[in-house]
Amino acid sequence: MSFLTRQLTTTALQREKLKDYRNIVVIQVTVITILMTLEDLLAGIGFVDIQKWVYTLFIAFAGFYLLLLWDMMRNFTSNMLIVRGSLAWLMVLFVLGAMGENPFRRLLDNPRPYYIFIHSSLTIIQSYIITLSIRDIFSGSRVTSDKLWGSACVYLMIGFVFGDVFDILNLLSPGCFGVEIPVGFASYLGGVYFSYATLGGVDAGYEHLSRLVRNVSVIESLFGNLYLVFLIGRILGLPTGAVAEEKSPKDAPKHTAPTPYE
Repeated sequence: MSFLTRQLTTTALQREKLKDYRNIVVIQVTVITILMTLEDLLAGIGFVDIQKWVYTLFIAFAGFYLLLLWDMMRNFTSNMLIVRGSLAWLMVLFVLGAMGENPFRRLLDNPRPYYIFIHSSLTIIQSYIITLSIRDIFSGSRVTSDKLWGSACVYLMIGFVFGDVFDILNLLSPGCFGVEIPVGFASYLGGVYFSYATLGGVDAGYEHLSRLVRNVSVIESLFGNLYLVFLIGRILGLPTGAVAEEKSPKDAPKHTAPTPYE
């Protein structure tokens, strides 16, 4: 492969990553907005069947988010077993989630085990994508626009991952937040809310958290701050592990006139 061909391939891949990162950030912000505000906004303007509206919009955007995660994963691997297997896995998670939280008709008598499986799977998948994205962001010698969008994508995804973890804790140990949170959408909303409050350094308002929830929130806070520290260093162009190379003799300044000792 010639240098020009490799350069074109790299440029095309950067454009694809930029598009995927940017699309995921838009969907992440949309899902967060839906989770945090939509129910209260609809109640404030007098909508009826609020739960059905919130469910429909959330499931639609959540499905699109899962599809974009899979599409972004293809930028990092060409292994068809991983590509096809992850797509099938995400489709199963979407179907189970739609069945478990369906406000139109009760489809699962005991959705708790399914929710634990869904959120455990999403934690694994998103953690894998975060690892690949961080490796991509901190690679190379230049900070490009796709890496900046990728940085935002990873930061928001960290909040979703720990939101899934907090939801799992609530499903396994009801009352661990000091209040009873119903299984389902309310539990996930509570987990995501607490996760982003922790990540942003905001008081979530829960006064009687279990020790495990407090400890996990400390881990999230430390991980988020550590990520930001390394990211700022990367953007500012600081070394990422290698010392600066010494100038070669050909790069040394040339004398225009001999010195007295030459």
